[in-house]
Amino acid sequence: MGAVVVCAKEPKLKALILVALPLVVACACGCSPWKAAAGGRGTIRLLGRWDASGAPERIVAVNPGSSFEFRFTGRRCVLHFDRSANKPPFPELWVQFDGAWGREVVDRDSIVVGECDCAEPRRHQVWVVVKALDEHQARWKPPLVAALVLAGVEVPEGRLLAPPRRRKLLFEAIGDSITEGVLAVRGGKLEEWTEIADARATWAFQTALALGAEPRLIGFGRQGITIEGNGGVPPAPLAYPFVYEGVPANERPADIVAINHGGNDSRVPNIENGYLNLIRRARERNPDAAIFCAVPFPQAHAASIERAVAAARKEGDANVHFVPTAGWLDRRTDTTEGVHPNTQGHEKAAKLLAAFIRKTLRR
Repeated sequence: MGAVVVCAKEPKLKALILVALPLVVACACGCSPWKAAAGGRGTIRLLGRWDASGAPERIVAVNPGSSFEFRFTGRRCVLHFDRSANKPPFPELWVQFDGAWGREVVDRDSIVVGECDCAEPRRHQVWVVVKALDEHQARWKPPLVAALVLAGVEVPEGRLLAPPRRRKLLFEAIGDSITEGVLAVRGGKLEEWTEIADARATWAFQTALALGAEPRLIGFGRQGITIEGNGGVPPAPLAYPFVYEGVPANERPADIVAINHGGNDSRVPNIENGYLNLIRRARERNPDAAIFCAVPFPQAHAASIERAVAAARKEGDANVHFVPTAGWLDRRTDTTEGVHPNTQGHEKAAKLLAAFIRKTLRR
């Protein structure tokens, strides 16, 4: 998934979003019959996993950690959402405006970003990250309840610019509730689920940042190699190629892939074959990536994962690596309730994994 072309009839009208894919070449010449906003065409860049098939009306994410970034000139911008299917607890976002982060609850159709009091319009940079969605709500079979639906980016008194430069590396993380940040903030009740979860704090997002890479998080609570996830999500090997049901993931290959699965597969004694299948699927989608298979932090199915990695290497895939994680976290101090890492635990795991990756790849 790359840049998204944004065109508007007038600066005061809500921007329309069109995906700049090879098949939509008409957008590159001004989105006829639309004319570009004053000063030319602008774009937003999608990071992570998105469904952009419904553009310009809607762009959809069901994975916390998915994000988009853009730059603009003006005093403020407005993010517009389609909340018609959302229910409490509502999606939450992290919004970075000119380097400063703020948390937003998507409990209204439009969110104003910036509100600069400057005398003259200035250049600004925005990065919006899906902090949390409620894993218990429907997010695989439409109608999607746990989803962020972006309907537009508006710059009422300015214009969108080219987005920030794309990061050289792309880091993809495939996992479960730990990867999507469940209970990373603190313990709490179901009605607080999006408040107490935080994808940006996770081992996955923080490892990407430590490596200077673009993050792509694919995490679904309760999901495993052999077990379906909450919200109607199939087991990981079946779900992985899709954004959600019926929507294939259309995204650029990753440079580094980290798998953190197996913690939810307690009902079976062995996950080797299913895990090997997930490695193969990750390889199909990321032909040149280094794939790191981490033992889940609670130390589940370590032997099965090690055997799956050995089998993949025996098949000729030498760029698959087993990551032992024993001793990385102290469940008394680094987890919220003995299983899910807290922010401190995620930070420790990210530092250790990033160091393991650098040593393996000699970077």
